[in-house]
Amino acid sequence: MTAGLHLTALQAQTRLAYTAVEFATLDNPGATTVIRSMNSANEVAGGFKRDRRRASSALIFSANNVVEDAAGEQGAGNSVTYGINDQGEVAGAFNTNVGLRPFRAVRRAGFQELALPEGSNGGVAYSLNDLGEAAGYASGSAGIRPVWWTRRGEVQLLQTTGNQTARALDLNDRGDVVGVYGNDVKTAVIWPRKGGVVSLATLAGFTHSEAVSVAENGTVAGVATGVSQFPNRSRAVLWPAGAQAVQDLGTLAGGTDSRARDVNNRGEVVGTSSSAEGERAFVWTAASGMQDLNTLVSVPGLVMTDALAINKKGDIVVMGHAGQSDQPGQSREHVDHHVARRIFVLRPLQ
Repeated sequence: MTAGLHLTALQAQTRLAYTAVEFATLDNPGATTVIRSMNSANEVAGGFKRDRRRASSALIFSANNVVEDAAGEQGAGNSVTYGINDQGEVAGAFNTNVGLRPFRAVRRAGFQELALPEGSNGGVAYSLNDLGEAAGYASGSAGIRPVWWTRRGEVQLLQTTGNQTARALDLNDRGDVVGVYGNDVKTAVIWPRKGGVVSLATLAGFTHSEAVSVAENGTVAGVATGVSQFPNRSRAVLWPAGAQAVQDLGTLAGGTDSRARDVNNRGEVVGTSSSAEGERAFVWTAASGMQDLNTLVSVPGLVMTDALAINKKGDIVVMGHAGQSDQPGQSREHVDHHVARRIFVLRPLQ
């Protein structure tokens, strides 16, 4: 008993804490918003329909509501930015009269439509590493296939088996690519150094899995979904570097579902979890487990519902909405779909 009390006190002393910096207020309620990645300079990649009369735009968000159009005139007909690297280069997709096309954009060098393999007429670039390589998928008569692009924009197919649908969702600088594979049963996979495809284990009792993020050391984060009693149930999971074993990251108190969005090289995972108070943004570490970010930083009037990305320094992108987050013991789930969403970056206190 004494040892247990000492451990609890020690954990409380080492509890994470953050400061919050506002990046954007998205005041077009109901419009689809994509926020997927952030680089070490705290530039955030995404997409949003800023004007009700215009299409969605591929954007880069910076502190104090500074917004940059990443695709320019080429992406004027609906575009979104998914990946951003430490050079400020971005990757994503833009809409044409044929379908979605992948792109890469470089400041001062312009916009580049990425090549597609034979048998494809569309695709998406989801991730971009610091070498300028991108990963995503191509679609068309040959099916939906995982691909990666070289620095010059040349397309390369990743290994698949049979006619299974597959998408690459993230890659790191050493060339590890992760994603999802399969039709009826979806399986998390990794292509180590862009090589042969390797299936990653899912949780016992769950049907599907998806690998959404890979750190520089090969640690992979994702989600397991679907159990026999609850087909839509989800759980945030982690695959340690070099291992196929899977770790259940759990949920926040009172919750049943969670999803991991991103992992960094320190093994810190961020995402969203249900809880007794509704959907909440979380950070998970091996030392502290899963913690509600609303308890680690106070932003008056804001409820943080999703943590979307974490960079090498441990900075976290969160999305939230107006709510009564300053009333302990009372439900903070007062979601109004007509209220503006807000984007913040949380920076760890040293």
